[in-house]
Amino acid sequence: MSAVDTGLAGEYAAIYAYGTVTVHLDGQARETAEALESEHRERRDTLLDYYDTHGWEAGAAEPGYDIERVADAEAAQTLLLEVEERLTTAWRAGVASTEPAERQICLDMYTASAEALARLRLAAGRPVADPWPGRPED
Repeated sequence: MSAVDTGLAGEYAAIYAYGTVTVHLDGQARETAEALESEHRERRDTLLDYYDTHGWEAGAAEPGYDIERVADAEAAQTLLLEVEERLTTAWRAGVASTEPAERQICLDMYTASAEALARLRLAAGRPVADPWPGRPED
């Protein structure tokens, strides 16, 4: 599985998570979550175009994803932060690719993902500062 395959699977999972738990949010947190879900859909479409351009077959989204059941806004924000952190980590790993086109799309997706993570952290009232989002902790 390539880094782009992993990232695409993560984008599918993120879309599912946002669609499932955003209902528990309101105000600015909900607006941010809805905007981020839309951005994940745009990134998914960009990735599908990338596959088409290279003549490759993209993996399909799963019919459902195993996510924690959430009952309130705090749990929804925590889940979405975890999803964004995992996805940012996946895209960061892809930047190490030795194939230039793959490295470039992973860098583009990593940049977008890191920005989304910062915006979600801000909306959740969490510290935003992280100089290398997705970097494993020592």
